[in-house]
Amino acid sequence: MKNLTPDELREKLSSNEKFIVDLYADWCGPCRVLGPIVEKAAIKLEEENSEVKIYKFNIESDKDLAMSLGVRSIPTIKAFKNGSEQITQVGVVQESVILDMAKQIL
Repeated sequence: MKNLTPDELREKLSSNEKFIVDLYADWCGPCRVLGPIVEKAAIKLEEENSEVKIYKFNIESDKDLAMSLGVRSIPTIKAFKNGSEQITQVGVVQESVILDMAKQIL
């Protein structure tokens, strides 16, 4: 699972890629709890050769970009399809919720 730079995230947002991004910060306790759950979901999607990819983005690397995405609290997971936001989940969620998000944007 790739950790995106601000430029890479902007590039993904302007592409037709279907992806999920875990928006987090290193200092955030719930983000550390969610990290391994997101990692497991990413591995599962990879194994299934899903066209949905999962990325991580540290909001501290570009707070303005995080704000423009409507991130008000973390962890936040967002699913994008064709450059537009489809689903947002805030807080720690189960792996099944992340996998369900992936199914919904296919």
